[in-house]
Amino acid sequence: MANDLKSGIGYLIPAAGFIGFVTSLVLEMYLLSIILAVASILAWFLYMLVMESGMPSLMGNMILLFGILLSVGIFMGFGVKPNMWGGIEFQTEGSIFALVILFFSVLMGLSYRNLSQRQATSTIGSGLSGSDRDLVLDAIKQGQEESDSSTQPKVIVVKQELEQQKKEEKEEKQDDPYNMMNNPYFAYPPEYYYDYYDEDEDEDEDWDEEEEDED
Repeated sequence: MANDLKSGIGYLIPAAGFIGFVTSLVLEMYLLSIILAVASILAWFLYMLVMESGMPSLMGNMILLFGILLSVGIFMGFGVKPNMWGGIEFQTEGSIFALVILFFSVLMGLSYRNLSQRQATSTIGSGLSGSDRDLVLDAIKQGQEESDSSTQPKVIVVKQELEQQKKEEKEEKQDDPYNMMNNPYFAYPPEYYYDYYDEDEDEDEDWDEEEEDED
């Protein structure tokens, strides 16, 4: 609401400049009309800068209007010259300068007008004002920071699991130090042969003890 009020008061400056421009044209004061056209649009820009008001939707139209007024003032002041017979002679330099001013003013006015229309359609499509959009962006940033902080313990858990896997691999290597599990010359697991050798050793010991008893 305050921004609309500032913009409404600011429109008084170009309105006063337009009235002064028309008055100076009627009085055939063409140089004054050029000064009023330039001064009014510059004063309007300075007012928006000082009051920190947003760019109005009619910015492109205002630039286009005052560009046309400026080109008309330049053409009437420097592009037309009365002759001795009461007629009018066109001055080449003034006419070309007026056309150049008209071209750039139309170009800038249309570009600002398209820009304002795009901003209006984007705000309508989103359905959010500027403050609401800032709140949404802040909430998204906070959510990203929380998600980043919550993912840090997961990295630690993964490291612990890797350490446990390394420990298990070391234990498996200690159980089979000679890599007998992958030996193709053993038809049975190495444990079978170890048990068989242990039984033979026990039988040999019992046999030796019996021989000693007989002696």
